[in-house]
Amino acid sequence: MNPMSTSSDKLRAKVVIKSWQMLYFICASVMVLGHAGDSRAETMDYGSLQSLYGEPVTTSATGTPQRANDSPANLTIITADEIRQSGSRNIPEILSRVPGLDVLQSSNNVFDVGVRGYQQPFQSRLLVLVDGRQVFIDDYSRTIWENIPVNVDDIRQIEIVKGAASALYGSNAAGGVINIVTYSPLYDDNNVANVTVGTQRTVTGEGTATYKGDWGGTKTSIGGLTAEQFNTRRLAGYDAPGEDPFHGYISNNSIFKLGANLLLSTEFNYSVSGGTTDDFIDNGQSAGQTTTTYSFGAGFTWDSAIGQITNNNYYNHSFVQLNEAPTDEGTPYGLTTNLLVSQLQDQFKIGSNNSFRTAFEYRYKDFHNEGFQFAPQSPALSENDFAVSGTWLNQITSELSWTNAARLDYQELAETGQLLPGVLYSPSDYNHNIRAITANSDIVYKPTDVDSFRAGYGRGVQMPSFLQYGFAQFYSFGYPNPVAAAAADPSLGTPVDYEGNPYLKPTYVQDYSADYDRKIDDIFSHIKFSVYYELNQDIVEAFVPSAATFTYNGQPYLIYTPANIGDSIGWGGEIEIKGNHPSGYRWDASYSYSRVADQGSVGDFIDYQGSAPMHHLRLLLGYSTGSWEFDLNGQLVTSTNMLRGTPSEIPVATGGYETLSGRIGYKLTDKLTAALSGMNLNNNTLMASPYPAVQRQIFLSLTGKL
Repeated sequence: MNPMSTSSDKLRAKVVIKSWQMLYFICASVMVLGHAGDSRAETMDYGSLQSLYGEPVTTSATGTPQRANDSPANLTIITADEIRQSGSRNIPEILSRVPGLDVLQSSNNVFDVGVRGYQQPFQSRLLVLVDGRQVFIDDYSRTIWENIPVNVDDIRQIEIVKGAASALYGSNAAGGVINIVTYSPLYDDNNVANVTVGTQRTVTGEGTATYKGDWGGTKTSIGGLTAEQFNTRRLAGYDAPGEDPFHGYISNNSIFKLGANLLLSTEFNYSVSGGTTDDFIDNGQSAGQTTTTYSFGAGFTWDSAIGQITNNNYYNHSFVQLNEAPTDEGTPYGLTTNLLVSQLQDQFKIGSNNSFRTAFEYRYKDFHNEGFQFAPQSPALSENDFAVSGTWLNQITSELSWTNAARLDYQELAETGQLLPGVLYSPSDYNHNIRAITANSDIVYKPTDVDSFRAGYGRGVQMPSFLQYGFAQFYSFGYPNPVAAAAADPSLGTPVDYEGNPYLKPTYVQDYSADYDRKIDDIFSHIKFSVYYELNQDIVEAFVPSAATFTYNGQPYLIYTPANIGDSIGWGGEIEIKGNHPSGYRWDASYSYSRVADQGSVGDFIDYQGSAPMHHLRLLLGYSTGSWEFDLNGQLVTSTNMLRGTPSEIPVATGGYETLSGRIGYKLTDKLTAALSGMNLNNNTLMASPYPAVQRQIFLSLTGKL
């Protein structure tokens, strides 16, 4: 029997069961709420709020509409205009404009985003959401950016939180949050299409159509990309899989008016992407990776007598196949992760100065490795996660507010598969639970209309990932008899058994930060100063050599298993001045400084302190006149010394670099815009990291709006 086929059948059965569970929960909730009172239902109309406040507004931190400098977090909002002016069609390049974020590019379409000095492949410290739905994948606690099913022209704003925010956003928000907010099908008429062609034979097509009526609104987005991989030099010892990037997706979001007091929302999306990833599972392994994800969900918003009650339910499925990392039989292996989420919260006020949000969350997750030669397969894991949280926004005076939030996570881990005899852990080792408490406390003081101070503390948590808990891969060099192969070629060494560790501790992040924001009307600008200090405790390394060995069919295997290897301390700050003159000029100049000190074995296995640039300068200049838009983005980044497996972990020094990107846009008509944009314009190739050098890219795009 084919183990992958059997696993797939079990997976389909689980999907059907969980889908019916979700449907029953939603229908029951809607039937009950249909008999509620005559309160008026509300969802978030960002356009009206922005007109009211005179600047972009967020509701994600506390549920209450707030300007960025009122938020109880270090928050930056990238607007739709700024996204367009960037000239980029991918989200990480847009995020690279934000001080305090470092973007690591490992191939044409593969990126990782680090926060305040913590820059590594498969970044686990950053929770990424699209309209409140997690696109962060729990297999390795990572975001596969090239797979996100979002049309860039359908993004209203991107909200960036720097620092621990688990009590406000969820347990994975240990180091920060990226919240991507798209246009609402209920309030916005966003009908847009884009075609882009460029270097590396890039062809991109995307479109969004919105239909509205008295019943509500629906929005569908569809898009696709094909391109060629960068043809640039790699480190010695690395093969070049050479898989070209591609992406295709479709998504739908709908909101239905079920009465004056109740709205029902639904969503569905499907996305498939591929290309080359150059650092799979922290071991420097090159692989052609194909990722398939789909998600569906529903929820409601009810403006009741006891507050605004919101329910959100969704199911995420992801399958990641490593095409160039075969098992002993030469077949690819895959990682399947399923996530079912149900969230219920109540937003209410007591008096005029106290806003509260209480919430309950249930999450079911399971994980399977597929495509291995050995049977039975490696650990199949499942989790039941429960969380309760509360947020209190106290407007003490008109100038002073204090926000406090707390969250309790309870995680039950279980082994649902069958283990090979003689492996490091037994099934009972996987059956245990973890409790995690997180908190945020922030004070915002606004002594004048133009000055704002914020100081706060955050305690965030990053739970171990499924791969860290229970991944297992037997690496025997692709030979039926790895011992004989190693004897014939001593450079191969001893075959290896990679196993997860069910006894890992969560990684806790404690963050202290302060910001000062001042509006300078004379030069149409804002200036912002930020400082921070954070302690990361019990950091997890993916695979550490174990003293134990595993024997299968008389063949010894070395064991590598994840471990908590120590702590890391980070500190630094950012300064930014940003403005927009009525004459059409705009500017954004920033400087960020970050220092990291690793403790224990963190420097030996991960080396955060060498991975991030100490200094990062950004200068964005733009000018609009008539039908023309001109934008220029220059950045200067100091050197790094990142570890890379080649095949052993060695530091790879990269010198500092300068990069220049830009865009020229011209409105052909009121509804049609042509643009010429480029990335890395001042370098034919740029070796900015241990990964293959990045090439210059130039694109021509045509965007139409109805």
